[in-house]
Amino acid sequence: MSEITLTINGKQVKGKQGDTVLAVCEANGVKLPTLCHYKGLTDVGACRLCLVEIEKERKPVPACLYPARDGIVVVTSNEKLEKYRRLVLELLFTERNHLCAYCVASGDCELQSLAYTYQMDNARYQYSWPNVIVDSSHPYVVLDHNRCILCGRCIRTCDEITGAHALDFGKRGWKTTVSADINQPLGESSCISCGGCFQACPTGAIFSKGSAYKGRPDECTVVESSCAICGIGCEVKGLVKNNRLVRIDSPDMSRERGLLCDMGRFEPLYKPAERVTTPMKRDAKGQLASCSYEEAFGAIAKKLGGMDSVAALASGKASTEALKAFADLNKALGTKLVDTLDGDDFRTISQGIAKFDSKAGLKIEATLEDILSADAILIIGAHPVKTHPVIGSYVMRAASKNKAQLVVLDPLRNPFTFRASVWLRPPEGKKGLAIKALGNAILDHGKVAGDKTKFSAEFKEVEARKAAKTLGIDVNDIYKAAEVLAESKNSVIIYGSGILQFKDADMVATILNLAGLISSKPKVISLKRYGNSRGAWELGISNSKSSVTSELTKGKIKGLYLLLADDLADSQALADSMKGINFAVVQASYLSPVTAKADVVLPSLLWTESKGSYTTLDGISKSTAPMIKGPAGIKSDADTLKGIVKHLEK
Repeated sequence: MSEITLTINGKQVKGKQGDTVLAVCEANGVKLPTLCHYKGLTDVGACRLCLVEIEKERKPVPACLYPARDGIVVVTSNEKLEKYRRLVLELLFTERNHLCAYCVASGDCELQSLAYTYQMDNARYQYSWPNVIVDSSHPYVVLDHNRCILCGRCIRTCDEITGAHALDFGKRGWKTTVSADINQPLGESSCISCGGCFQACPTGAIFSKGSAYKGRPDECTVVESSCAICGIGCEVKGLVKNNRLVRIDSPDMSRERGLLCDMGRFEPLYKPAERVTTPMKRDAKGQLASCSYEEAFGAIAKKLGGMDSVAALASGKASTEALKAFADLNKALGTKLVDTLDGDDFRTISQGIAKFDSKAGLKIEATLEDILSADAILIIGAHPVKTHPVIGSYVMRAASKNKAQLVVLDPLRNPFTFRASVWLRPPEGKKGLAIKALGNAILDHGKVAGDKTKFSAEFKEVEARKAAKTLGIDVNDIYKAAEVLAESKNSVIIYGSGILQFKDADMVATILNLAGLISSKPKVISLKRYGNSRGAWELGISNSKSSVTSELTKGKIKGLYLLLADDLADSQALADSMKGINFAVVQASYLSPVTAKADVVLPSLLWTESKGSYTTLDGISKSTAPMIKGPAGIKSDADTLKGIVKHLEK
């Protein structure tokens, strides 16, 4: 963009062609009051606080909407403008019920801050005291219409950053409110619980239940880290007071991986189960009792060190440092029965990729940002809004902003089925046939982007029309989906547990071949189960030929080491598989049915309490920083594992 020069308050400043006056002011350190403006959102000029005078303009104009031009003269503050702003503030305060002394946002409210700036100790207008509701139906946030100033920041965040568009203005005139869907309670709406509205709100109109009254930002220490839960690697900012997480925000929702979800923003504020705070081993009565690390390490070395049939399982939630130490422990134990809890997923994905391209590995997969630029997205057996909400948001943003067409291939209903151009519903267990039928229809369409000879062989074996009858799908829907994908210039395919649960590498290869048909640069993303699944796989933790969890059910394994970290998923099913184990060690953050089966339990820090490295599901390295201190005396996972190795080497 070309550079422009304009005059602001008597001083010449530089800007860029296409900027607004407000953008130029911000770039040059000229402060202007705003309430409806928020970084990354479209400006709408709703609050009128950024009014400025422009030479030759007959009246003040909002700086957030006025395009900066070369040579214009701008005045941002004079007696007339300050009177305008004071008037606007008074009207905002009298329109709703802004009782600052009782408000959860007091001390962290942009409206309150501006009232202090303009010394607004009274209002010249009558207060309306409207009777409006407080919607507390949502599990994490409260929508308090008493505090709302109708700036629209929550609505634009929900639409432009999250892509859900669950919020909008409802009713008319002085009765206008922020409404969820068609005036539904927020907890019953299509809200995906990302919390973007809560972070963007300038007042106390939307606030977090888990953060309310725990501390103002100026009372907190800020720690920047990365979320380690689902493998997206979102940047987070923890606000901590007295070693307690007050809230988790995004440092910048407008940048890549800046949006958060309920798992990263809200769940760390709640305690899902009782913590393991000390090492424990079974006493003479068979009860788990607290012991020292040395006693626990000694018991483990004595029992597991002398066993021939020992297996080791790790959760993909563990950090890379912990997993490296876990690999060293397995070498010391001399066991090759090593796996991750989602090792079957790895074997399915990697074998499928090898069938597609023997030289390619996980690096063949696309990046998450490819979703944002896609013009067609095929979702197969995946529910990203539930499992990887930020990816779900990316898909919704691509659909709303890029007009990307969605094709969903899944027998189960999910939020994307309502937005899809085509929803193909094959019977459960028939997804493979449906994918091949779709490939055959693309061949019939005739517009193939990739190497037709290389990728089309298996699709020629299936005739779309015959397959449609077997599947019970309208053949017209198959051909419509084929047209959407064949005509696309930048398509992405996303698949998840609905495919991986079948442990069918051929189906993964078929998906990759389908991507090769519709794009010269196939873009496919597999949804891994845990925050560091890919990191564990790249370390070779899941390189065993068969699943350790399936070996457990055969009853041949007598010793087991489980590194669960803060993973509580499927704990009962895992506990049930441990029936034939003679000696089990569980390293975990929480008490669960699994720890109840263990002979030795070792404590583990949460991701919010530890420093560690993680690899995102698309291969980017991220790291966490400890936001709070864990329970006193707990070692890091890596140090715990290293301590056991030392005892084994004695």
